[in-house]
Amino acid sequence: MRKILIISFLSLASCRDKKVDFGKFDLQSFKTDRGGCEGKRVNLIEELKTIRPKILGLTENQIYETLGRYDFQILSRRNEKIFVFFLEKGPQCESIQNATQARSMILYFNASSLVKEVSFQFGSPVD
Repeated sequence: MRKILIISFLSLASCRDKKVDFGKFDLQSFKTDRGGCEGKRVNLIEELKTIRPKILGLTENQIYETLGRYDFQILSRRNEKIFVFFLEKGPQCESIQNATQARSMILYFNASSLVKEVSFQFGSPVD
């Protein structure tokens, strides 16, 4: 019985989200530049590309804690989510529903809510 309790405790402890370390990446500028409308995120694009491997495998909660809230979310048919972060100013700044070709970072989550792909593109995946 004691072994079962220890194993259960260790399993629960390993499920907790761990603090993510992106080194010197300016998280505050990224978080406060919603939609890329203030021009702060555009200066962080190359750094984002270098930390891409650190983003892969993160949970939704870890993304919220480190990068902040997404600019918009897409739900796919198979319980997979897509988070879109715009990286530069564009028509989305006037209304998030506006079609845009502004640079964006797209995070694709699997059914387990882990980032499975990080893509950089122009516009959003639904345009």
